[in-house]
Amino acid sequence: MPEFMMFIIDNEEERAALPESAFAEAYAKVGAWWEEHEKAGHFVPNAGRRLQGSATARTVAADNGHASVTDGPFVETKEVIGGFGIMKAKDIDEAVEIAKTWPGLPVKLEIRPVIG
Repeated sequence: MPEFMMFIIDNEEERAALPESAFAEAYAKVGAWWEEHEKAGHFVPNAGRRLQGSATARTVAADNGHASVTDGPFVETKEVIGGFGIMKAKDIDEAVEIAKTWPGLPVKLEIRPVIG
Protein backbone atom coordinates (compact mmCIF):
# COMPACT_ATOMS: atom_id res chain seq x y z
CA MET A 1 0.00 0.00 0.00
CA PRO A 2 1.38 3.47 -0.84
CA GLU A 3 2.79 5.58 1.99
CA PHE A 4 2.25 9.28 2.64
CA MET A 5 4.07 11.63 4.97
CA MET A 6 1.71 13.71 7.09
CA PHE A 7 3.27 16.88 8.46
CA ILE A 8 1.42 18.45 11.39
CA ILE A 9 1.79 22.21 11.11
CA ASP A 10 0.75 24.54 13.89
CA ASN A 11 1.48 27.89 15.53
CA GLU A 12 3.76 27.53 18.57
CA GLU A 13 2.74 30.90 20.04
CA GLU A 14 -0.95 29.96 19.94
CA ARG A 15 -0.20 26.57 21.52
CA ALA A 16 1.86 28.17 24.30
CA ALA A 17 -1.02 30.53 25.12
CA LEU A 18 -3.49 27.68 25.68
CA PRO A 19 -4.36 26.52 29.19
CA GLU A 20 -2.63 23.21 29.93
CA SER A 21 -6.02 21.53 30.42
CA ALA A 22 -7.16 22.47 26.89
CA PHE A 23 -3.93 21.17 25.38
CA ALA A 24 -4.09 17.94 27.41
CA GLU A 25 -7.71 17.32 26.35
CA ALA A 26 -6.92 17.87 22.67
CA TYR A 27 -3.77 15.74 22.89
CA ALA A 28 -5.78 12.88 24.41
CA LYS A 29 -8.29 13.06 21.53
CA VAL A 30 -5.48 12.99 18.98
CA GLY A 31 -3.84 10.06 20.78
CA ALA A 32 -7.04 8.02 20.61
CA TRP A 33 -7.56 9.01 16.95
CA TRP A 34 -3.98 8.03 16.11
CA GLU A 35 -4.30 4.67 17.89
CA GLU A 36 -7.58 3.93 16.10
CA HIS A 37 -6.05 4.63 12.68
CA GLU A 38 -2.85 2.77 13.52
CA LYS A 39 -4.88 -0.34 14.43
CA ALA A 40 -6.82 0.05 11.17
CA GLY A 41 -3.52 0.05 9.25
CA HIS A 42 -3.67 3.72 8.21
CA PHE A 43 -0.45 4.67 10.03
CA VAL A 44 2.89 2.88 10.15
CA PRO A 45 3.16 1.76 13.79
CA ASN A 46 5.50 3.90 15.89
CA ALA A 47 6.43 6.06 12.90
CA GLY A 48 4.76 9.25 14.08
CA ARG A 49 6.00 11.71 16.65
CA ARG A 50 5.40 15.10 18.18
CA LEU A 51 8.45 17.37 17.83
CA GLN A 52 10.09 19.69 20.33
CA GLY A 53 9.67 23.41 19.67
CA SER A 54 11.42 25.14 16.79
CA ALA A 55 13.78 26.92 19.22
CA THR A 56 15.51 23.55 19.71
CA ALA A 57 16.11 23.08 15.97
CA ARG A 58 19.29 23.46 13.95
CA THR A 59 19.26 24.08 10.22
CA VAL A 60 22.05 22.60 8.13
CA ALA A 61 22.57 24.19 4.72
CA ALA A 62 24.52 21.62 2.69
CA ASP A 63 26.05 22.34 -0.71
CA ASN A 64 28.34 19.89 -2.48
CA GLY A 65 30.21 18.75 0.63
CA HIS A 66 30.21 22.11 2.39
CA ALA A 67 27.79 22.90 5.19
CA SER A 68 26.79 25.73 7.48
CA VAL A 69 24.68 25.39 10.61
CA THR A 70 22.29 27.93 12.13
CA ASP A 71 20.01 27.79 15.15
CA GLY A 72 16.29 27.31 14.52
CA PRO A 73 14.38 27.03 11.28
CA PHE A 74 14.21 30.83 10.73
CA VAL A 75 11.13 30.68 8.60
CA GLU A 76 9.08 33.70 7.59
CA THR A 77 5.92 32.37 9.18
CA LYS A 78 4.62 31.59 12.65
CA GLU A 79 3.60 28.12 11.54
CA VAL A 80 6.11 25.30 12.01
CA ILE A 81 6.12 21.52 11.70
CA GLY A 82 5.11 20.28 15.13
CA GLY A 83 4.94 16.58 14.34
CA PHE A 84 4.66 13.95 11.64
CA GLY A 85 3.31 10.53 10.80
CA ILE A 86 3.66 8.03 7.99
CA MET A 87 0.25 7.08 6.63
CA LYS A 88 -0.77 4.11 4.53
CA ALA A 89 -3.64 4.60 2.10
CA LYS A 90 -4.74 3.33 -1.30
CA ASP A 91 -4.14 6.83 -2.73
CA ILE A 92 -3.70 10.45 -1.69
CA ASP A 93 -7.46 11.02 -1.72
CA GLU A 94 -7.94 8.37 0.98
CA ALA A 95 -5.04 9.85 2.98
CA VAL A 96 -6.69 13.28 2.80
CA GLU A 97 -10.04 11.84 3.92
CA ILE A 98 -8.34 10.30 6.97
CA ALA A 99 -6.57 13.59 7.77
CA LYS A 100 -9.86 15.49 7.53
CA THR A 101 -11.08 13.63 10.63
CA TRP A 102 -8.34 15.16 12.84
CA PRO A 103 -9.96 15.66 16.26
CA GLY A 104 -7.48 17.95 18.01
CA LEU A 105 -6.70 21.63 18.11
CA PRO A 106 -6.66 23.49 14.79
CA VAL A 107 -3.66 22.52 12.66
CA LYS A 108 -2.74 22.22 9.01
CA LEU A 109 -1.99 18.70 7.84
CA GLU A 110 0.22 18.51 4.77
CA ILE A 111 0.07 15.14 3.01
CA ARG A 112 2.81 14.10 0.58
CA PRO A 113 3.39 10.80 -1.22
CA VAL A 114 6.57 8.98 -0.18
CA ILE A 115 8.85 8.04 -3.08
CA GLY A 116 9.78 4.38 -3.39
